[in-house]
Amino acid sequence: MMALLRLATIILAAGQSQRMGSVNKLLMPVDGQPMIQRVVGVAIEANSTDIHVVTGHERNQVQSCLDGYDVNFVFNGSYRLGMGTSIAKGIRAIATQDYHGAMFLLGDLPYIKAATLSLVAEMFAKYEGRKILIPNYRGKPGHPVVFPREFFDELQLLSGDQGAKELRGKYRSRIARIEVDDPGTTRDMDAPQPKPD
Repeated sequence: MMALLRLATIILAAGQSQRMGSVNKLLMPVDGQPMIQRVVGVAIEANSTDIHVVTGHERNQVQSCLDGYDVNFVFNGSYRLGMGTSIAKGIRAIATQDYHGAMFLLGDLPYIKAATLSLVAEMFAKYEGRKILIPNYRGKPGHPVVFPREFFDELQLLSGDQGAKELRGKYRSRIARIEVDDPGTTRDMDAPQPKPD
């Protein structure tokens, strides 16, 4: 049996939800449960044991939502400057620990499947931790995205709203795309919308 490499799961939950108006979408109920709880629950269901939640906007409310969950909190005081700062902060929090890579998951993907996270982790091991992994659903790239440890130094320098897009472009030849049957990988909740079929 192939041994899984040690991955940190970094859940990005610092944004201001500006496209949702005054509502913090991470605290919105989805099928009777706050969105961020659902996402963390999926990570736990996928046997992710090293979960780090990057908070920013309304950090106290987000942390209260996750009271009792086995997660580590990382506060990004620069969250207003964009997702790149949250990625950088998350990586800085784990960089000194013995991880082979980092799996980035958005806090507003409440319908993503645990099986997808497990598959991505398995594929990371299959590629011996040498590939940037991106799941594709019907040709559209989604999450979680996994970066090997060798990219941690560059990830720590990110800022702005583009996240790691520029880095993915720079290392296009290192990307492996994984086809998944999971619409939840691409269905972020920037506006109220129905549950996918």
